Amino acid sequence: MVDEPKQEPQVEPVAAPEKAPQTEKQELMALFREHVQPVLIGLGIGLALLLAWGAYKNYKASTAMRASQMLMSSRSPEQIQQVINQYPSTPAAPIAMLTLAAQYFQSGQYDLAQFTYAQFQQKYPAHPMALAAEIGKAQCLEASGQLDQALASFEAFASANPGHFLYAPAVLGKGRCLMQMGRYAEAKAVYEDYVAANPDSGWVPLADSAMLFTDKELRAQQKKQSPASVKPVTSPAAGVSSEASAPLNLSPMFPSEPAAAR
Repeated sequence: MVDEPKQEPQVEPVAAPEKAPQTEKQELMALFREHVQPVLIGLGIGLALLLAWGAYKNYKASTAMRASQMLMSSRSPEQIQQVINQYPSTPAAPIAMLTLAAQYFQSGQYDLAQFTYAQFQQKYPAHPMALAAEIGKAQCLEASGQLDQALASFEAFASANPGHFLYAPAVLGKGRCLMQMGRYAEAKAVYEDYVAANPDSGWVPLADSAMLFTDKELRAQQKKQSPASVKPVTSPAAGVSSEASAPLNLSPMFPSEPAAAR
């Protein structure tokens, strides 16, 4: 007897359950995840960066405030130098350097003052007070007796910066140098020209005072340089030989003594 092959029951494919339709809430969340959420993430990152930048600016502002407070409470050159060393990137640092140079000048340390002014120009060439350092260097040259160089510096500054607020100190510095060099007529002309060109300047009273002093020294100088007054020579008295009379020397630079009578 031959066994008949068994037929396995055929399994009909089961259809996948239909996807339930999304509710409005689900559709809204999907839209949120697809479009809005990346935008919010980007905004969050931007806000975080903004807050970080604000914190950095606040840090810098607080650092600048500490530097300014430290400078205002500084009294000695060492304390001012500490501000420069500790807060070199703050706005207080260049002001501290100019203050330090001025203190050196006031204490008579003209070489140190001039060196500090030169350092300022090297570190802060575009600073609004850069030209103040230039005037400071000229004043150091004047105070240390280097009048020719100081005069040249004052003249160069005045010629290059006629509208600057330090123009007047440069002109007055030029006049001072000329006075100290004994060139009183030139100094007086400098002061007169400044007063004539700037009658409403606040520097006019100082220029007037310097002009009065210069005028006084000029008159004294002219008096020294004028020939000495000569008394009229009378005829020798009777019985006195003319050879015994003293020869008259009209040169004030080489006065002669009466010759001894033979």
